[in-house]
Amino acid sequence: MLGLVAAAALLAGCERGGDIRYPDDAAIAQALRQNFTDDPDNARARELIQTLGGAEGQLDYQVRRVIWRQGSFEVHYDASLRMAQGGEQSLQRLYATMIPKEEAAKLPDPGLKAQEDWLNAQADALARSDAAQGQSLKASLENLGRCYRQAKAGDTVPLMEGLHALLSPTRDGLYAERLQAPGVQLKCLPL
Repeated sequence: MLGLVAAAALLAGCERGGDIRYPDDAAIAQALRQNFTDDPDNARARELIQTLGGAEGQLDYQVRRVIWRQGSFEVHYDASLRMAQGGEQSLQRLYATMIPKEEAAKLPDPGLKAQEDWLNAQADALARSDAAQGQSLKASLENLGRCYRQAKAGDTVPLMEGLHALLSPTRDGLYAERLQAPGVQLKCLPL
């Protein structure tokens, strides 16, 4: 009987599941937002988010899995954009950054249709000299149109799936650090 009690105590000591406190999704999202905001390497990505989502556009995170890693947590998640403006406005603002100013001044009107026509003409011209690049630009324009054309303020547009981050506890919350993830899929971003 004494041996059975000792074995049970030994097995209970090996089990770590009971004392691990997993962060909730809100705390994880806050850490990911803080990393995105503070990391200087994200400056261009922050500009793109404001272009596509509007000044008040916000990244949302869908946590898929949380894995305990000896004091830290590996988080698998997806990122989406909560729109603060209509999708056509988003496309118009993005395409304005893709067209040189002197070419934009020559467009018959500053609207989305004229921008798309110019970019599609560039894709066709590019395809004659470099088929892969021309096809890539054409595919990017089609994808962006599918993603944003019908979007309204308040809608959510998926940006990336299969992201990973390492979350480490700090005195005042969690610190997020992006990890390489082999299966990341771009959804509604320029290629």
